[in-house]
Formats: sequence, structure tokens, C-alpha cells
Amino acid sequence: MALTNEIIRQRLIEKFGEEVKGFEEPYGLLTFTSDKNLNLKVLQFLYDDPELKFTFLTDLCGVHYPENKGSELAVVYHLHLAHLWRW
Repeated sequence: MALTNEIIRQRLIEKFGEEVKGFEEPYGLLTFTSDKNLNLKVLQFLYDDPELKFTFLTDLCGVHYPENKGSELAVVYHLHLAHLWRW
């Protein structure tokens, strides 16, 4: 079975429940939000899960959202499935 954004979303919700939220798919890329205290747990889950196997981090950057009072700063992780890349 092909891994889809819906499968990834379902697995994240099964594991973290309402702690992951704001799922969107701009340009077909799955995005979501979690609390900063959950970052490493989500990343470890995406890496360790035998169905997901995210093993390639291409970018890590900070973002400033001045209009989001109380949540002005964010970190964005760009993750990929390594087996999709041809070396």
C-alpha cells in the first residue's frame, strides 16, 4: 500500500491525538502543528514507525508570524522519506 498524506495524518493522530493539529496540504505537502515540547517525540515517532520511516531532514528553519500573538515564532522541519530519493 502506498504511503499517503492521509495515512501519515491518521498515524500521527493515533499516536498523539489532539496534540497534533492544523493539518493542511498546500501544494500536496502535508503540514501540521504541535507544541514545542512535543517536537522531538513527533520526529522520533516519524523516524521509528515501521510504516512511516521518515529518515531525511532537508531543512530546519525559524518562522516569524507577527500577527499570531502568543505564538509569533515557529520552527519548520522539512522531512522526506529517504527511499523516495535517488542518489
